[in-house]
Amino acid sequence: MPIPFLLAGLGVAAGVLGAGGHLSAKETNEKAQRISREAQEMYDEEKQRLVNAQNYTEKALLSLGYEKKNTLDGSMKQFLNSYDKIKHINVKDSIGLDELEKFSIDPQGAISMQKMTDIYANSMKSGATGAAAGAVVALAASGSLSVVTGGLATAGSALLAGEVSAAAGIAGSALSFGAAMTPLAAVAAPVILFTGISASIKADENLEKANTMYAQAEAACEQMKISEVLCEGITDRSNMFKDVLIELNKMFSECTVLLDQVVRKKEGRFFKKKITSADFSENDLKLIAVSRSLAGAVKAIIDTPILDNEGALSESSWDTYRETERLLPEFSEAVEEVKSLDYNTPVLNTATAPVNKSSSVPTQNAEKIPYTPNGILKFVMWILAIMWIFSGVCCLFAGAILGAIPMIIAGFIMCPKTDKTWRFGRRLLCLIVLTIIAGMLM
Repeated sequence: MPIPFLLAGLGVAAGVLGAGGHLSAKETNEKAQRISREAQEMYDEEKQRLVNAQNYTEKALLSLGYEKKNTLDGSMKQFLNSYDKIKHINVKDSIGLDELEKFSIDPQGAISMQKMTDIYANSMKSGATGAAAGAVVALAASGSLSVVTGGLATAGSALLAGEVSAAAGIAGSALSFGAAMTPLAAVAAPVILFTGISASIKADENLEKANTMYAQAEAACEQMKISEVLCEGITDRSNMFKDVLIELNKMFSECTVLLDQVVRKKEGRFFKKKITSADFSENDLKLIAVSRSLAGAVKAIIDTPILDNEGALSESSWDTYRETERLLPEFSEAVEEVKSLDYNTPVLNTATAPVNKSSSVPTQNAEKIPYTPNGILKFVMWILAIMWIFSGVCCLFAGAILGAIPMIIAGFIMCPKTDKTWRFGRRLLCLIVLTIIAGMLM
């Protein structure tokens, strides 16, 4: 029976071929699954490295941000309080500080620092989770006022509206909150959707799908590696800025304490008077000039953005750091000089009382320098003047004319408006002598 035998042989052959084809599809699917798994693992490992780099960056930015906050809340706040009273004082013609003068802060810069101080203070009071730290990160990275106020307003509005979850999303962590307001968003990991290999799909399609996922994972890993390099650069730049800010603030705080003492002494303890250039000695002006230059240098470090608008490390931040770091020795020398000066020396108003520079002995005009008593002394002088004049007038009405005249004269001598070149001690001595004479004549 040749035909049935032949058909049976063909059936066996077809079964063998079918089994071979099935094995080939199984191997293809296994290969697709292996490729898909490798792509997932490669992506997850690189993403974890990026997360670690982001954590280091966040810590560095927070450290820089809080150093800025401490500087603004401490030495800068104290300086601005003094600066508001002496901002009209011109020291450029009196003091030469060479390269340090270009850092000298101006009134507009002082206003900017005051706004920055207020924003830091407000951010610390924010109730949104992570918003306070996020604002510090944003300021550390961008140095921008408008960027931070906008982000805080967004999170604050969500809280006021009762949208707690929305506020938490806006300000979930320090870096994510800061990234929402700065180019830091560029360091986020690319999102890839890894789907499983389905047995219901043809093996070749599964393999093609797996190869596509692997290619996407490779591209995402390359992008994350670039972000890791950026994170490392931000971390290094933040640490550099923090170190130079610490050095500057150490010198700045020493000067602001001295400046505060000088300004308080000039304006009086109780009855504040308007300070003019005539109230300051050359030593005082030197201190003002150095303090202004340090304030400008601190401001430059605080408001210079680390990142540019494209999310790359800014050239301006490197230039600011390099220039400030180069001048640190000169700043240190200037600070040591002002710390060694005597701020109790008498003030010489050279515009009113010129001194003969050709002689080592001051001219007689130096004796006619107007005397401006502080607030409490001026108040005492007015009280004594009124009392003695009133006493003299009473003596006149009582008929003691000879005794009244010295009393009235003593009152006018004690008046702050009379002969402004006389100091308080001389006036008091005259008052005592004339009072004794009046007593003898009565």
